This record gives sequence, structure tokens and C-alpha cells, in this order.
Amino acid sequence: MKEFSSEIIVRGFHIDVFGHTNNARYLEFLEIARWDALKPLIENGFFAKRNLGFVVVNINISYQNPSFINDVLIVKTQIKKINNKSTIVHQQVFNKKTNNPICYADVTFVLMNLETRKAIVIDNEIRSVFENL
Repeated sequence: MKEFSSEIIVRGFHIDVFGHTNNARYLEFLEIARWDALKPLIENGFFAKRNLGFVVVNINISYQNPSFINDVLIVKTQIKKINNKSTIVHQQVFNKKTNNPICYADVTFVLMNLETRKAIVIDNEIRSVFENL
């Protein structure tokens, strides 16, 4: 499965009182990168036409190094595993200048029918679309 990269600049409002990026901000960075990766499908209405939405059900994140104001981060996003009703996305964050790893995460989400509010089975069509992202 293909890897997608996003670039994020650490801004002053991302920094905590200790002078580095607040740990909760990485969840936002990871989410931005997932939306970036899905942009073509969102723009062509793939999910809207099927009345589907994404729901994150689990995030496991490991922090390795700090980042600081004005650092440029590269977030690499790749589908790791597609299950019957869930998908695991692996994401890695690196400092663009130093290539130091900042953090990595496995994010599990389900596709939800927006009308019933229930997770759906990932059929062959959706599986194929995810595999070819």
C-alpha cells in the first residue's frame, strides 16, 4: 500500500510551557495528514455518495523526540491493515531538516453509515480503493 506525505509547520500556538510541541498537538497533525491522504476520495464524493464517515476507535502513539516552533514536520501516512470492519493506518512524523523521528502512531478507524450510526463491513470495492490510495 502506498505511502502519503504531508508537511506541517510547528506554530507558536502548538508549543506548551516547556518550549516544545504539546503532545496533544500531534494528534491534530496526524489527523491533518489523514485528511490530506484522503483528499482525492473526499473531493470526488466517494464517501458522501455512500453516506459514510470515518470514526477513530483507537490511537496508539509513541513519542520519540521533541519538536519546536518553526520546525517543519513530515507526516508519512500508510494503510497498515484492512480488517472486516476496521482499518489501521500507520503514521510516522519526522523533522524535515534533521530527519529525526518525532513520533509514530497506529490509528484504527471504522467506516460508519451516517444514517444508522453503525460501523459497516469493508467490502471489496472499499478495500480496493484503500489499497490503491
